[in-house]
This record gives sequence, structure tokens and C-alpha cells, in this order.
Amino acid sequence: MKDFLKLALIALFTSLSSFAFAVDLATDSFMLVKKQAFAVDSFQFEKSGRRIPVKIGYETYGKLNKDKSNAVLVCQYFTGHSHAAGKYRSEDKAPGWWDKLIGPGKTIDTNKFFVICSDTISNISFHNPDVITTGPASTNPLTGKPYAMDFPIFTLKDLVRLQRLMVKSMGINRLQFVIGPSMGGLQAFMWARHFPDEVGAIVSVVATPVMRPMGLMVPNQLGIDAIMMDKNWNEGNYDSAKPPRDGLILAFKILVTSTRTDHWANENFGRKLSQLENSKDPFKSFSGRFMVEDEIEKTVLARMQFFDANSYIYIAKANTLYDLREGNESYEEALARITMPVLMIIDESDLLFNMDQAKEAAKYLKNAEIHSYNSQNGHLSCLFETDYYSQKLGEFIAGLN
Repeated sequence: MKDFLKLALIALFTSLSSFAFAVDLATDSFMLVKKQAFAVDSFQFEKSGRRIPVKIGYETYGKLNKDKSNAVLVCQYFTGHSHAAGKYRSEDKAPGWWDKLIGPGKTIDTNKFFVICSDTISNISFHNPDVITTGPASTNPLTGKPYAMDFPIFTLKDLVRLQRLMVKSMGINRLQFVIGPSMGGLQAFMWARHFPDEVGAIVSVVATPVMRPMGLMVPNQLGIDAIMMDKNWNEGNYDSAKPPRDGLILAFKILVTSTRTDHWANENFGRKLSQLENSKDPFKSFSGRFMVEDEIEKTVLARMQFFDANSYIYIAKANTLYDLREGNESYEEALARITMPVLMIIDESDLLFNMDQAKEAAKYLKNAEIHSYNSQNGHLSCLFETDYYSQKLGEFIAGLN
């Protein structure tokens, strides 16, 4: 498997963490970081009205200044986590997923900004020891058993409300800007829409402020369907020793396919047949496979011990429910309420959030600009091909002061 693929899929599936102090080496410079936890004894979910104890992990990079005015919030992507930069240990093979952008002297300069990144509710990597999250796999204190499908359905607005409580617990009343890729960009728009006096600007990377019908289906609802159709899912009450593995693998296949492009697949695999031992010929058997499927599956399986199927279902559901409108508002009215500076960064090869969507949204946003590039590799370019937009991002951040 080419290094290009490894970088892409490592960025998609790894989970690590952080709290920051810089360590300089002769050949490298990185931040050593650690995970912290934020807990709410009784968090109320907006739509269901239910209250349960909730805990999420978070990491910080840089130093909060005396008047607490230099804070920045980075929001994680769909399969992400709060380890956006640095390393836990110097011997770690890979740093956080946006380490190229966050750190001393980097685009989001931790010599200047105090950067915060949190885990989500129902984080997919529930079983990763470096992820702290409350979700359907958590123990319900009333029953002593996992919540499973009794966990409250939540929205990205609920997640943003929880982030806001976390930020305020640090004594921070206003964020310089909120930024995130993919689902992180959706959260940034939620901050702008609902807490405009507490955010100076937002940056949405490969995301637009409207979840279109195709986005509801691919990869979100199809992923939910794939897991629920697995015979081991058992209405969400699966045996931990026999999780709905096949459904979860299929959900991730749908996810990876929707976040890549034909160019990506052709450059990395073409139509090469599976090279696995004992592989069958697809011209002679329906069990026969091509290399593209093998390599995607190999990376998923390598990290399968961290994933929780119900958590995937809930976070995918939160994406389908994403909506900036309140009450009887139109999209135009909801977007018009966002008056702060907005930067939308779009990959023209992205199949999920495209330029037409960004241009349509920009007509109703008061102070928005679009930066586009074409990686030819699709949605996931936002994680590992940051050179396409780092200069523009730096210029935007500099212009806020």
C-alpha cells in the first residue's frame, strides 16, 4: 500500500490526545501532550429533554493569556478525536491529525493562541484508551448496563452546547475563532449561528452550512443501515464478544468511498486483483476481490478493536439531523444571522460538500469568502494535504487582528 494511502487512512482512523509544552530536537520539533476530561453531572439534551451525566476528553495547546482572550476551538471530524496536534510520547509514530497546522510557529500558532480540541459525544473510537466520551457504550448509572439504543439521540447543537460549557469552565468568554474539517466545520457554523457574541470568526474546511439530501444518505444513513442489518447487531444489544463487525466494516467502506475519488482509487490501485494469500479470482467467484477493497478493509480491521457500532450509528444520526434553522426559519434567514467573518475552504474534487453549495451559502452569509483548491483526492484531503490551504488560512487568521 502506498504511503499516500497510509497517510489518508491513518488520518481517518487514528485516535490520540493532548495538553501542551514544546520539546525541540535537533531534527524535529513537537509538542508533548496529555488528555484531560470535562464532565457535566446532568447534561440536558435539547430535543429529547433527557438529562444524563456526560464526560468528554479534551486537549489544549499553547498558553492561555492573562485576560483569556487568545483561545481558539478546533472541532473534530466524523471519525476523529481530540488529538489534533503533538504526541503523547516522543516515540509515538504519528502526531495528531492536524499537527501540520497547529503548533509553535505554525499556521495556528500556539506561541500566540491557546488552542482547545475536544472529543465528541458518542465518539466512534469508544474503546480507545486515549478517547474520553459518553455514548451508547457507556454504562447507564440507573441500570448498570450499557445505554445501547436507550442513549438519547443528540444533535451537533447539543455537542456545541457541551463544548461551550467546557470553554466557559476555563474562564473563557469569547473565542478568537472556531475551526474544523468536515463535521468540525459543521460545528463551527453551529457556534456562529447560536453563540455569535462568543466567537470572533469561523473557518469551515470542506464543509458548508447545509446538509443536503445526498449527505443525509451517503455516508450517514447508509452507514446506519449497514450496521443495523448485521445479524449480530440485535437491536443494539449486541454481545461485546460478537459485535456487528461485518456491518461496521461495510459502513466504513461506504464512508471511505464517499470521501475519496476515482482519481484516488485509480492512482493507488487501478484494477489490480487482490494479492492476499488464498485470494480468489473475481472472474471465477463472487468471493473474488480487487486490491482496493483489501487495502481499505485492512486498515479498518487494524483498528477495529477501538470502534463501537452503536456509537457510529449515533454520530451518523447527529450528522443527518444537522440543521441551522430554528422554528419556521428558512435557510436564508438562518444564514443571515451569521454576521462574523467566515472562511469556507472547499476541495473541488469533494463529493460531499462542493463549490455550488458553498457559493449558494455565501449569498446569504454577511461576511463570507471561499477558498478552493483541487487535490483530485476528495474530502479527506482536508486532513493530510493541508498545504493546499494553509497559506490562505494563515492570511485569514492574520486579518482578524
